[in-house]
Amino acid sequence: MTEWSAAAFQGLVALGMALVWWSLYRRYRREDFLWWSVAWTLYVLRIAVIIIFALTRTEAWLFVHQVVTGWTGLVLLWAAVMSSRATRWRKVYALAFAFPVIWSYIAVYRLENFLAAVLPGVVFLSFATFLTGWVFLKRWLITRSRGAAVLAGVLIFWGFHHLDYPFLRARGEWNPWGYYIDILLFLGIAAGILMLLLDELDRRTSDLELLSSRIVRQHEDERRRISLELHDQSAQVWAAVKLQLGLVREESPPKLVPAVDGVLKLVDSGIQSIRAVTTNLRPPLLDDLGLLPALRAQVLSFAEQTGLKITFSAPAAVPPLSEEASLAIYRALQEGLANTVRHSGATAAAVRVNVSNSEFVLCLTDNGRGLPARNWQQENDHVATSAPHSHGLFGMRERVTALHGSMKLESTSPYGSGTSLTIRIPIGRDT
Repeated sequence: MTEWSAAAFQGLVALGMALVWWSLYRRYRREDFLWWSVAWTLYVLRIAVIIIFALTRTEAWLFVHQVVTGWTGLVLLWAAVMSSRATRWRKVYALAFAFPVIWSYIAVYRLENFLAAVLPGVVFLSFATFLTGWVFLKRWLITRSRGAAVLAGVLIFWGFHHLDYPFLRARGEWNPWGYYIDILLFLGIAAGILMLLLDELDRRTSDLELLSSRIVRQHEDERRRISLELHDQSAQVWAAVKLQLGLVREESPPKLVPAVDGVLKLVDSGIQSIRAVTTNLRPPLLDDLGLLPALRAQVLSFAEQTGLKITFSAPAAVPPLSEEASLAIYRALQEGLANTVRHSGATAAAVRVNVSNSEFVLCLTDNGRGLPARNWQQENDHVATSAPHSHGLFGMRERVTALHGSMKLESTSPYGSGTSLTIRIPIGRDT
């Protein structure tokens, strides 16, 4: 009774693993998840069949048990291969699945000697398990994945554990401890696969962060190129036009001078617009003088253009930051000030810069109407999807998170009075 209770418990654990992998397959539609589910389902079937054989002592059930046992090892191997690399089924693989059928028939119906009947099947199962462990060992050697290392160790140990069956477990030794060892191995495999998925998720997250950083860098390079073209070509052309108009004005009759002056004013306005656009595209102060002067100049320029009363406070110096971090902070302030004027209805704002040993903090607050009640506190991903007019905020978040920072947008009170934007970027980590 103790032995069958342990076997039933082992079957329940395997069934749980089969259901977990089936649910993962239904959600993500990854083929390796399907094969893991099939492997554990076969293991449940294997346990059910051996229990039926023990109750009926019918050789047909023993034959089915031997076949399913061999197939379980092969499907586990195939699931491991599918998890490690993309591959396709080949017809020659069917020969491996034919071996358990052929040998099980010979062992059950033709051989009388127990060891001769059992040992080849056990060696076959152990070999399949060793190969499964080898697949993950190779993956660990390439990727240094913790999950692959755990799976390789567990599966190789399991391969050795299969080999003790003819000599110990089949003779009543280790009962019910052999089942408990198998359950621990099940849990080890589950932990290894979970770690493998977490490693894969970390890698994909790192890849997405790298891609986001490259997109931001390409965006800034394009802005720099357009800024230089406007400055070196369009602005120079307008300057030449202004010079020529000045010469025309000197030679024009008095009645045409007012008209020429009007054209000159339009040209001046066009030149100023081009300068403003080039400054917004690529702030020269940021490249020439550094981050703090560029932020201070941006605040002063914005106050002059909009009439908004803006105060600026910052330490005398900040640690050197990377070009990406400086641009992210500058663009964040630029977008924040623009949103303050467009949407908040504020009459005053304050910009504060704080620096510690671990992070750079930029905070922009205003006395405007604040966020809607449902958006009173939106942070990181949520701020880019639920805040009004969020396209600029989405770009801001992408820049900040690419640097492992965070962005927080909230009303300064629960009643919607005033808005606060806080940008935090770690210092010393790719900054």
